[in-house]
Amino acid sequence: MVKSVAIIPAYNEEVALGSIILRTLQYVDEVIIVNDGSDDKTVDVAKLAGAEIINHATNLGKGEALKSGFSAIGDADVVVTIDADGQHNPDEIPSLIKPIIEDGADLVNGSRYMNGPEENTPAYRRVGQQVLDNATNISAGIKVTDSQSGFRAFSPAACKVFRFYDTGFGIESEMLVDVAEAGLKIVEVPITVRYDVDGSTKNPVTHGVGVLLKIIKDKIFRTFKK
Repeated sequence: MVKSVAIIPAYNEEVALGSIILRTLQYVDEVIIVNDGSDDKTVDVAKLAGAEIINHATNLGKGEALKSGFSAIGDADVVVTIDADGQHNPDEIPSLIKPIIEDGADLVNGSRYMNGPEENTPAYRRVGQQVLDNATNISAGIKVTDSQSGFRAFSPAACKVFRFYDTGFGIESEMLVDVAEAGLKIVEVPITVRYDVDGSTKNPVTHGVGVLLKIIKDKIFRTFKK
């Protein structure tokens, strides 16, 4: 029997979190919420919805949240990551898990752009995402269409290679790099996304520039390390 676990980083996500947990539990055995220093009712909602909870006393960033979550997965056969804000559709979890179980994939990347441009993505965001996609692909020696996706599935082999150096949103690119450098198999599957529930307070331009600089810095570090 396949054991599956979902990790959901959460920072002040009380509005959508309960629904995401309940819907995710239809497809996985356990949901781990990493409460990254929330000051709303995120923890209360997560408890009521039946999730396991890891608490950070302060907001440490998505990379640190994922690090805590992956350290608690135990002997899971498949690990899924999904965002807490309702942008992702938990009903698509089976399509992410399938390549791990049936095709020997190690990282399944849920892509908004695998089948072409996503019509609801604001143009300025997509331009920035394409820059990050290109930088990640060059750094990792791969070709993915959505390097910043937070909706993914992982094999046990993939879970063992993550460095978790980046504490913030650059972690999405770093994880792809880590799996690629380990010679593991990366595949993509198409996913949908909702932008009407986007609660991000980050400026997408400064955020994108910050992630790009981290990708470049990491590439330089790994080059000199070799």
